[in-house]
Amino acid sequence: MADESCLKGIEEKVTARDMEGLTQTLPALRDDVTADQLLAALNRGIENARKKFKQGEYAIPDFLLSIDAYRRGTAFLKERFPAAHNDQAPRIVIGVVEGDVHDLGKNIVAAVLEASGYQVRDVGRNVPNEVFFEAIESFNPQVLALSTMMSTPLENMGKLIEQVRQRWPEIIIFVGGAPFDPELARRIGADGYAENAITLPDETRRVLTVHTTGRIAHK
Repeated sequence: MADESCLKGIEEKVTARDMEGLTQTLPALRDDVTADQLLAALNRGIENARKKFKQGEYAIPDFLLSIDAYRRGTAFLKERFPAAHNDQAPRIVIGVVEGDVHDLGKNIVAAVLEASGYQVRDVGRNVPNEVFFEAIESFNPQVLALSTMMSTPLENMGKLIEQVRQRWPEIIIFVGGAPFDPELARRIGADGYAENAITLPDETRRVLTVHTTGRIAHK
């Protein structure tokens, strides 16, 4: 039997934002613990924290501390199991479109997606369209996530979405930020919209599942 008590402790420490305790516990894992077992414990811990945030029990700073602990755990996993990287996880390119330098929301979303098991390439803020194209070419993502907190970049964002549709029609496009509601997201040509960072992993899974089964048709 695997080191159940230690795995349970790792799960609880990620949930509890206990970086010091986690750092002490990880090296104590027995040698027979597998990469999948450790990753499952980390995932349960961050999922517990996500539920607490969703239910209002955790504030954003609390949740970000859990994300930091989760990242500490995944860094340990990569060191201990260098061949265990999950290159089958869905890939996402995320960035703030050109004309906007506000990236706090995008940073939180990128961290939440990464903590939820996605492979994330963050291209930054105030990003020219060509940089998004280069990232899509090199990273081959299933999802493109675009953000802005302002209304002025929306025209360019619409052009960006149209160009991505023409060149990579299979990519799923999410938008987010202060100007958006579901109706605006639909009108600008996006496949999905999440009200906040905490709901985005669920929405991403839902849209990826629908897309895979062929029930979404790009317009």
